[in-house]
Amino acid sequence: MDGEIHNFIKVWILTNTSLCYCYYIAAKIPKGIIRLISLLPIFYIFIILPLNLHSFHLCGPTTFFLVWLGIFKLLLFSFNLGPLSPTPPTLVQFISIACLPIKIKQNPPQKSPQNTDQNPLTPQNKKRDSNISPYN
Repeated sequence: MDGEIHNFIKVWILTNTSLCYCYYIAAKIPKGIIRLISLLPIFYIFIILPLNLHSFHLCGPTTFFLVWLGIFKLLLFSFNLGPLSPTPPTLVQFISIACLPIKIKQNPPQKSPQNTDQNPLTPQNKKRDSNISPYN
């Protein structure tokens, strides 16, 4: 089992190193076929890496995260599409989004009240509403 854990650690160190290449170098290459060609070695590495693991409990999730999610998100990244299209501001976010099934939500801007006269909580509207009887 010690050998399997060492292989698992090596796989994820190589994965993080490959994603550092994608973040620092491939992101600077113009989108399209040229970026896709620069990412082809990473696709090959992601396909080969899970083959070093022999335990189903380590190989199954690693294969899913690397081969399925990682390659398809990087494929979309090569054409400026998908969750990695505006390159995330930090390397940790880039690696997390590329290899894990997460999506970072943007906070919607806060809306400020535009017209205070129509706000039902203002004292002026309370005075107007007090004259109206529900039994009319």
